[in-house]
Amino acid sequence: FFTLLGPSGCGKTSTLRSIAGLETPSKGRIAIGAQCVYEQQAGINVPTHSRDIAMVFQSYAIWPHMTVWQNVAFPLDVLKLSRDETRRRVGEVLEMVGLAALAPRSATMLSGGQQQRVAIARALVRRAAVMLLDEPLSNLDAKLREQMRIELRDLLKRVGMTAIYVTHDQEEALMLSDRIALMHAGKLVEIDSPRNLYLQPSTVFGATFLGA
Repeated sequence: FFTLLGPSGCGKTSTLRSIAGLETPSKGRIAIGAQCVYEQQAGINVPTHSRDIAMVFQSYAIWPHMTVWQNVAFPLDVLKLSRDETRRRVGEVLEMVGLAALAPRSATMLSGGQQQRVAIARALVRRAAVMLLDEPLSNLDAKLREQMRIELRDLLKRVGMTAIYVTHDQEEALMLSDRIALMHAGKLVEIDSPRNLYLQPSTVFGATFLGA
C-alpha cells in the first residue's frame, strides 16, 4: 500500500493519472510489473484500457442506470469472461465488501459509503496488477471515512493487491500505508515508512507537514 501524500497542487493526481495513461508525461518511463507502459525515448505509450490497472475515483463514478451487480460486473463484461466466471467473481467481491444482499438494487438507491464500496468492488473484481485510488474517501463524512479506511486497508491486505493511493490527509496516509512518498511542488521529497516519516523526517517540509 503505497501513498502519494502532499498538499493540493503538488502533483499527486498528475502522477497517478500518468500511471493510468490519462495524462502523458513530457519525459521518463513508467512500468507496471514487467510491462513498460510509457517511455518517451522509445515512443511507447500504452493506452489506458490496455494497462493492467483498476481505478477508484473521488466521485465513485457509479453508473446510475445499472444495478449494484451490473456495476461490479462491468469490467468483466469488457474482458468478455464467461457468464459462470463473472457470476463467481462478482459474488465473491460483493460478499467481501458486504454488499451481497444489495446486488439487485439500483445504484442510485445507495448511500455514499455503499457507493464507494461498489466502486472498490468493481476495481477488485478485475484482479489487476495495481489499484489506483484518487482521494476515494474525501466525499464521506468523518465517521464513515474512518470506518472505510479500516475496511479498505483490511480488504487490500486480504486480496494481496498493490495499491497506489493519493491523499492530502496526513492521518489517512499514516494509518493506511506501508510506504509513503511525500510530495512538494512537483517533487518527491521523502519516501519511507509512516513511522520513520513521522518520527524521523529528513526534510524541514516533512517535519512541518506531518508534525503535530
